[in-house]
Parts: sequence; C-alpha cells; structure tokens
Amino acid sequence: MTRVYENEVFTGYRDRDSARVFSNIEFRRCVFINCGVSITRDPRLRTTVRRVQLLDCARRRDAAGIGCPIVEDCLVENLKTEDLLLTWGAVFKHVTLKGRIGRIMISTGICPTAGTTQQTMRSFEEANRAYYDTVDWALDIGKAEFQECDIRGIPSRLIRRDPETQVVVTREKALQGTWKELDLEKTYWQTAIGFMLKREDPDVVLVAPKRARDFTELLQGLQRLRDAGVAEPD
Repeated sequence: MTRVYENEVFTGYRDRDSARVFSNIEFRRCVFINCGVSITRDPRLRTTVRRVQLLDCARRRDAAGIGCPIVEDCLVENLKTEDLLLTWGAVFKHVTLKGRIGRIMISTGICPTAGTTQQTMRSFEEANRAYYDTVDWALDIGKAEFQECDIRGIPSRLIRRDPETQVVVTREKALQGTWKELDLEKTYWQTAIGFMLKREDPDVVLVAPKRARDFTELLQGLQRLRDAGVAEPD
C-alpha cells in the first residue's frame, strides 16, 4: 500500500547514518524545509528510496538537500527548488524527472566538505561504480523542463534524454581539443567539458535547460558542438 502525503510541510528532518529503506510513498504538493536524506560518510549506511513519487512539490531555499541515497523506481514531476538542489554521491535506477523542474546538480562524487577523507571519497566512487554496473538505465530526463541541470559522473548510456536539447560529449572527443576553438562564450559548455576531463569521466551529458533565460544561446552552443563533431550524433 502507498502512503500519501498531500499539502504538508516537512521541516528539519535529518536522515543520518540510518541505512533505512523508504518505499511506497507519494508526496503531493508538499514543501520540504531544511530536510536532509542519507547524510553519511559510509556507503554501507546510505538510505534507499524506492517507489517514491514527488508530484508538484517544492524544496525551500534553506533546505539541506539530498545526500547519497540509492534511489530506485521513483518519479519527480514538477519540482520547485528556488536555489540549486545538490545531490552528492547518490545513485539512481529507473528514476524519471519530468515537467517543470528547478535548478539541480547531480554528482556521483561525495561532497568534499571539511573532514571528508580521500578514503571516504574512494569508497563511494567504488560503491557507485559497482552499482551502475548492474543498472540498465538510471535517469530519464527527456521530458523535463529544467531551469538548470548539471549531471556529473553518471554514464551517458544510462541516461534517457531529449537528443534535441541534451547531447553527449565523450572524453575521447574532448581530448582532441576542437571544442576550445568554438564560439561558446555565451554558454558554460567549455566549463562542463573541462570538469568532465578533470574528473576523468568517460563522457558527459550536456543539458540545455528549456526554462533557462539563456536557453537559445545554450542550444546554439550544442549545435556548434554537433556541427564540429564534438557532440555525438543521435
């Protein structure tokens, strides 16, 4: 049975080192204020979120955000974020983002805060790599209208996307350096590609957010990457 929460406000909830499983929950028009999920520095203690739906919800500016949960078979449709919603070290399987989505950044790396050791970061990198070896697809962002979207570390083969506004650049193509010669001044594609190379990721999905003020410039930049053979053909 699915638990349903409607028009509720959740304040100050902290899920820390619990290894809990939250499942079969639906949130409708709920607001999350200063809440945190799966706050841990041990991948063995991370939380699992499974078969959860967030429909027309909002994350307030002072919210703590998402730590490093395992998120499976979930739907997020229409999410207000106000500022940038960060996920650090989380992994995904069959998670769909659709509708009007605010500003998000998804990273497979753990947040490099004070006290985070290299060993901790490596333990999450290894755990997340092993997890994605078992996944057929992680994220579906093809029908999402973002204000901002930055995805780091998730293999492009695991991301279902809209090829018109979301393209793949591989490390192999990026190392050729052609992108440095293109007119991308009004975009942040050079920065995104540079980060991908620095992290030694095999590829990156570049998303032109449909609700961004500079959407037209970003989309034109993606087209330049395609025309130059930097972005993969779809």
